[in-house]
Amino acid sequence: MSPSAPTELIELAGPDAAAFAQAQFSNDVAALAIGDSQLNAWLNPQGRVRRLFHLLRADEDRYLLLLRGGEAAPLLPVLKMFVLRLKARLQALSGWHWAEVPADAAVPAGAWPIALPDGRLLLLRDGAAVDGLPFEQTLARDIDAGLPWLPAPALEQLLPSWMEFARLGALSHHKGCYPGQEIVARLHFRGGGDKRVPVRLAAASAAALHEAGELRDAAGGEAGLLLQQVQMPDGSGLALAVVRRELAAAGTVLQGGEAVLQVLPPTWNAPAAAS
Repeated sequence: MSPSAPTELIELAGPDAAAFAQAQFSNDVAALAIGDSQLNAWLNPQGRVRRLFHLLRADEDRYLLLLRGGEAAPLLPVLKMFVLRLKARLQALSGWHWAEVPADAAVPAGAWPIALPDGRLLLLRDGAAVDGLPFEQTLARDIDAGLPWLPAPALEQLLPSWMEFARLGALSHHKGCYPGQEIVARLHFRGGGDKRVPVRLAAASAAALHEAGELRDAAGGEAGLLLQQVQMPDGSGLALAVVRRELAAAGTVLQGGEAVLQVLPPTWNAPAAAS
């Protein structure tokens, strides 16, 4: 049976919802028109990614956060600590569904379109399931696009630059302050944020990847962190990971638990140099 798409969803609403989101999240929330979405993130003060999510502006004062990894419930009390005197409320939503659909698909009543950085389209809907691609196919396409899902071990461990957030359109270097912004700006404008990079990995068997998390190089040294993996039709495994830059060349062999993984050529364009 195919696994269902994880739908961890948070609603942010109220007269000050936009102000809260703009002050806390890494992307320029003010640029969103009603009905639009963007890839966004919440960072900790050290600039590490607490959560990655699609931020959808559902109304003038209502936003939906569709998390790309991590659960909504434990995140809520931490987010609520920063509401302070703002007129904004946060709650987890259940009963919603999403799936990838053709980029030119009509959006049915009651559904919300979410555009992906590579031009693909998701539909999010309350109540009724969405008729679209199986989650495994979307996951494989995400890997080929270098679009991360963050498992629990990766939360608050990775810098945005290591996952190429600029290429993915998940942050703005020109908006005001937000948690971790000073670190992000320093690495972007002064350099040094590219010591780790995302890579695609292949494994002969997908089964072994379920035990893989921390990756090791040929000498047994720490190499990086596996983010997401999927079983391909032939039983092999395809994965996305963040690794040390010197290990990112195609053909490099890494170890993850009992799994032997080989770095594949990238299928996305490398980010431009900082200016």
